[in-house]
Amino acid sequence: MELCGKKAWLVLMGAMVVLGHLLGTDGCFEEERNALLDFKASYGNESYVLASWLNDPKSNCCSWERVTCSSSSGHIIHLSLGNLHTKESGMEILGFPYGEMGPYISLRRPFCFQSMRSLNWSLFLPLRELRSLGLSNLCFLGFVPNQDDGKLTLKKLETLDLSFNSLNESIMELVGTLPSIKNLNLSGNSIRGRFMKELSRLPNLEVLDLSMNLIGNDTFLASQDYQSKSRLKKLGKLDLSFNYLNESIMEVVGALPSIKNLAMAGNFIGGPFPTKELTLLPNLETLDLSGNRLVSHIPNQDAHSVEFYVFKKLKALNLADNNFDKGIFKSLVAFPTLRSLDLGFNPIKRDLDDKVLSDLSKLEVLYLANAGINGILPNQGLCKMKLLQELDLSLNNLRGTLDACLDNLTSFRYLDVSFNYLSGNVTPFLAQLTSIKFLGIGFNNFEDIFSFNSFANHSNLKYLFIGNMKVETENPPWVASFQLEELRMSGCEINLPAEIPTFLSNQTSLIFLDLSRNNLVGNFPSWLLMNNPNLEALYLFDNSFTGPFELPFDKKHRMDQMIALSIRNNKLQGELPNNVGFFFPRLEFLDASNNKFDGPIPASIGEMSSLVELILDNNNFSGNVPEYILHRCFSLDMLTISNNQLNGTLLSTIRKRKLTFLAASRNNIEGAITDEWCQHEFLMLDISYNKFSGALPSCFKTPAYLLLQGNNFTGTIPELFMSNHYGAVAIDFSDNKFTGTIPDSVYKLWPLRFLLLAGNHLQGQISSQICQLKHINILDLSQNNFSGSIPACFSNMSFGNVTVPFYATDREKPFSPVPLVVMQLITKNLHLSFGSDRSQLLSELDLSCNQLTGEIPHQLGDLNGLRSLNLSHNHLNGLIPDSFQKLQNIESLDISNNNLSGQIPLQLQDLHSLAVFNVSYNNLSGRALEKGQFCTFDGSSYKGNPYLTWDTCKSESSKPPLQPTLLPDEVEEENSEIDFNVFCWSFATSYVMVIVALVTLLWFNPHCWRIWFYFVEVCLPKRI
Repeated sequence: MELCGKKAWLVLMGAMVVLGHLLGTDGCFEEERNALLDFKASYGNESYVLASWLNDPKSNCCSWERVTCSSSSGHIIHLSLGNLHTKESGMEILGFPYGEMGPYISLRRPFCFQSMRSLNWSLFLPLRELRSLGLSNLCFLGFVPNQDDGKLTLKKLETLDLSFNSLNESIMELVGTLPSIKNLNLSGNSIRGRFMKELSRLPNLEVLDLSMNLIGNDTFLASQDYQSKSRLKKLGKLDLSFNYLNESIMEVVGALPSIKNLAMAGNFIGGPFPTKELTLLPNLETLDLSGNRLVSHIPNQDAHSVEFYVFKKLKALNLADNNFDKGIFKSLVAFPTLRSLDLGFNPIKRDLDDKVLSDLSKLEVLYLANAGINGILPNQGLCKMKLLQELDLSLNNLRGTLDACLDNLTSFRYLDVSFNYLSGNVTPFLAQLTSIKFLGIGFNNFEDIFSFNSFANHSNLKYLFIGNMKVETENPPWVASFQLEELRMSGCEINLPAEIPTFLSNQTSLIFLDLSRNNLVGNFPSWLLMNNPNLEALYLFDNSFTGPFELPFDKKHRMDQMIALSIRNNKLQGELPNNVGFFFPRLEFLDASNNKFDGPIPASIGEMSSLVELILDNNNFSGNVPEYILHRCFSLDMLTISNNQLNGTLLSTIRKRKLTFLAASRNNIEGAITDEWCQHEFLMLDISYNKFSGALPSCFKTPAYLLLQGNNFTGTIPELFMSNHYGAVAIDFSDNKFTGTIPDSVYKLWPLRFLLLAGNHLQGQISSQICQLKHINILDLSQNNFSGSIPACFSNMSFGNVTVPFYATDREKPFSPVPLVVMQLITKNLHLSFGSDRSQLLSELDLSCNQLTGEIPHQLGDLNGLRSLNLSHNHLNGLIPDSFQKLQNIESLDISNNNLSGQIPLQLQDLHSLAVFNVSYNNLSGRALEKGQFCTFDGSSYKGNPYLTWDTCKSESSKPPLQPTLLPDEVEEENSEIDFNVFCWSFATSYVMVIVALVTLLWFNPHCWRIWFYFVEVCLPKRI
């Protein structure tokens, strides 16, 4: 009877439990609801953050966003609060399906859009049943310890995510009070120092992610920490990627025998493959040592020895981006169970032959991208790899065709052979890959015309890259059986009219779409946005789209996931839509440059709180410089608004945020650079060709690129000092009204490559200290009042013999550190943009239009990297140095309008690169050169030298350049009896008398002197 009673009681209890699961609980616990509201209040009460968390007793907290309650007890068990101000997928940009051990890892950390704050852990203590807590990317700088000295804790918490904050090692004090933790993510913080003692208090820890911190070997190598490490007996997954560890860390890893998955990518681990240490990890299944400094190959030992026995469990090995050579293949026999192998981005440099692939027949994933692989496809070794599902041979030197045995690999889900030299017809091969998900075939030499109809039977296709191919848009239109997530179709030759492929009208799952450089025509395809609400990146640059840039006004079609939009280099016109900021609220990269947009810059751009780069240059925008874009654009790092019609000032705008890059050249902006600008540490500041005025503040720090030319700045150049983060590369103060001398601090900007001070009122001698700028490529001091002699030490400067460190943005890709720097340079009357490939080779020394005296230093001939030398319009005397024959790269040589004498050195005939040569208006004598390049120079290169004769290398007779102009009646007297010698003596005497009289007049009459130099100034060609 008693037994029956117990059974009945158990049945009743079971029924109650089942009923509880079925019916759940009504409402949530008041203590837990208040705890959540306290957290919201501490984080900020913005209406768009945790909007469903209402301070209303009738509001059930179990139904709130980011909250999960137990269906039986009603207690909160899961709380996901990460990335409150960013999208949930937060940290990665456009990740590709590269398999289990993919070669590319995104390191872009999310920005902190709010002010830094401390983590108040006591707010979560009422959630006693909490199992998982996500607090990533919440701008936590530190934490507030428990008020009860740690007596209360979340004893049931198993998963804690504190990634991507700014926490240091002190957070380990909190972590050590959570004994049930199994999964701990502290990646993307500022942790360093020792913390193994605290970790040893977590005996249940299974997964530990400490990647992207500041951890060095000293964290683990203290002898007292070995006992602590031995307590982590359940740790199966450890990620120490992207820290500051070297090969000594492998000694620590060997003390964690339970490890199954080990990642140490992006560190400083050098030497050979750490075989000995890894033998202590018998359970190791995946190993990622990519992005380190490993060299040579794995020690060539017997694969059946005890040391190699442990590798028989290894399934995935990533050794990409190291320094392995072709010898690495000899050691792959040591991994008989390997299923995934990545050797990409190593200098392997060998043929892909059967012998190389013979030991890899069991592989399912093989990545050999950018490894210097040669050979011809099809390859029989590849044909034998029947289990292969993923193959990456991109960025190599492969030739041949994609046919034969490869089309038998019907299990392919990933194939990338882009950026090779493959040829033949690819369409029949593509039709066989019906299981493919990821396909990259762009930038090869395929001969047939690609048609999307080739994928009529491909229902699994997700990613497609077909750049630089001949493409036929579908005719008639068809409906694809697949839904693409990413399409890259850039630089293709599309049948006319070049329109967007029609099959895209039925694609609704696109995340990434690149249709750039295709010369596509028509109106802006707003339907692409309407059809693909999850689109994150849209690249339509370098096409021929026309008409207005129209966006839907329906709030239902907001692009909440869009990160990057580039529509530059089209023919779009009209105003940017007023709702652009509301339509793309999470946009981080916007490039609308090089179009025909006009009107004001929309105020709604200020609603893009995540905006990092805003590029609007080369349009017709007008109105005041928009201050509002900085009011809520908390993370704006780059603003380029050059070549528009903007006016107003930049002062109130610039002081609100700390931009790294500001380009606002060629507008009508006015004002002054005040002390408030000194708080910024720019990488580049370009406000050239505006209406700025006044003096530069003495506190101003020199960015890497400081371009102020073409304004009305006055006063002396202040002492210039490099910023704390960037070395000075280019300074352009030309075409202003600066006075005084070059400050000594300029000579200490040792990384400087470009110094342009032309067109000012600078004076004094050119100090020999300028030669401390040993890396200079371009030095332009022209059109000033410098006097004295030319420093002979110029020969110590590089002028083209060093590589220029050029910071540029690949504007196809967002989130680059610095966009294209544009600095107009003029050499040989040729306009160049600094930052182009051509300008990287440019080297110039221009001292023209000054008051320099003395002889030309023969040491200038040692500047064999120089391409342009201009010493014209000075008072230099003496001979043309014979050493100029060593200027083998010189293209432009102008020493006109001086007092040089003697003959043109015969050795200059060997300057085969010379395209511009001018020695006019000197006192040279003898005969001009008549060989090679010098046959291309006409009389304008020599005129003004009364004792110099020249020949144009044609049949014309040699003649002096200056002859008296005869009157018409004198021309008719062909048989004049006037003796020619008498005439020459008479003319010479008169010529000398006129010169003497003119000099005397100018010497004694200052007014005439000024008129003469005004005439010279007006008549001489001006610097553009």
